[in-house]
Amino acid sequence: MPLLSRGAFEQFEATSSGPAADEYGLTGNQPFTVLREVTRGLQPVPLKFAISAEARGISLTRLVLTMGSRVMLRRVADASAPLHILCWSWDLSGQPPLVHPAPDADPARWEVPLRGDERRLDEDPLELVPPRRIVGCQSVRIILWQSDRGADPAAVTGDVREALRHSRLASTLATLSPDAQATMMTAVGVREAAGELGREIAPVLRALCTDYVDFFEGFYPVVDDVVRSDHLAGFHSELSLRM
Repeated sequence: MPLLSRGAFEQFEATSSGPAADEYGLTGNQPFTVLREVTRGLQPVPLKFAISAEARGISLTRLVLTMGSRVMLRRVADASAPLHILCWSWDLSGQPPLVHPAPDADPARWEVPLRGDERRLDEDPLELVPPRRIVGCQSVRIILWQSDRGADPAAVTGDVREALRHSRLASTLATLSPDAQATMMTAVGVREAAGELGREIAPVLRALCTDYVDFFEGFYPVVDDVVRSDHLAGFHSELSLRM
């Protein structure tokens, strides 16, 4: 379970059609929670996921860990032990999950430096998710990790990318398309597969990392406002994002 979280998969938005929409007057985009409850006895219910009008990405603008976080990361205060950032993201477009840093990224940009008595990254925004038109919702998950086993950051990211490629979530997402209708049962399948993802990735992280923290998971529904920001604070930690 992530240390910090925002939102839930149930916030994704879609438009229903067929008898359910006609009977209950479900016009326009509705959140998953509404569609699920109203149409519970009327399966299958065709859905068309909402799509953002413009490309949207997610950037990390501030990440702070105080020394109290050593109960999770034993070497958080050790300047010789880099603290690495790894993240993955996905939406309901049918595309596979994205894993970053990318193979050609500068590893140093994905480290949280030790500054005085805290780990802090807040000088330049770090792009976690490249801008793209979002379908349904945008999910992002952030992992922080350290290793005294000489683990290569590119190898860790590559192994996580491969595990995600073979995950139940990737298989379920591959059945979707932004240009085709899905059903409520398919959406439920995505939610269940997303819930299993942490358990599928954990063995990879345990094998390569001395310590790691499942730091953050966020679900952001399709919106077409101006640039937004999000700020969270929790157990000896702080996170700010810009979308």
